[in-house]
Amino acid sequence: MRALTKLPGYLLALFCLYHVACTNEQPKRTISLDEIRAQSAPKKVQKTKKSQADTLQRLINFYTNDSSQLAIARIFLDSINETHFLDRFTPMIQRFQLKDSSQQHYAYQRWIFKDSSSCTEAFYNWLDQAGKNKSSVGLKTGQIWSLNNAFFMIGKKEIISLSSTEPISFKNWVKWYTGTPDFQGFCYICYAKPKKKTIWMNYTNNKLMTL
Repeated sequence: MRALTKLPGYLLALFCLYHVACTNEQPKRTISLDEIRAQSAPKKVQKTKKSQADTLQRLINFYTNDSSQLAIARIFLDSINETHFLDRFTPMIQRFQLKDSSQQHYAYQRWIFKDSSSCTEAFYNWLDQAGKNKSSVGLKTGQIWSLNNAFFMIGKKEIISLSSTEPISFKNWVKWYTGTPDFQGFCYICYAKPKKKTIWMNYTNNKLMTL
């Protein structure tokens, strides 16, 4: 009889424990859609920032090959966003602003093409209007018009342009470029200076020669 009198108390205690357990589990199963969106957004921002940082880091690594002579002290993204004639031939374009330890400033541009034919075709089209007043420039002999000192390295699948108000130590830049991972050889090299004859060069057997 004593056990029977205690049974209602046991049942009441079990019911209370069950009710508390169910109440505690409910919030864990509820996930707000706003919370999911808030968590996913920062990941996209981080990925974009990481991509830009990686591009800059790859360029910095390129300079390590000859850093004692180039002495590049600062590299940052170009914020001017000026268009160039070569932009119409490829969407793969890099633009940076560089400063060396002497505070000389360079505008760096790089156009990457899908193959050597596309690169050569773009270069020839550019020469057709690279002279003064958009005139045609003869290959290896013509005068490339530029307000600043401008140096061009035409590779197999890419074209790199450097411009500066000060003279450019192009031999050091050639040495740097030949040590980069993407180097596959030169097609043409040229150095244009304001009001002076354009210097056309080739590079064979690790030697730079004027044409």
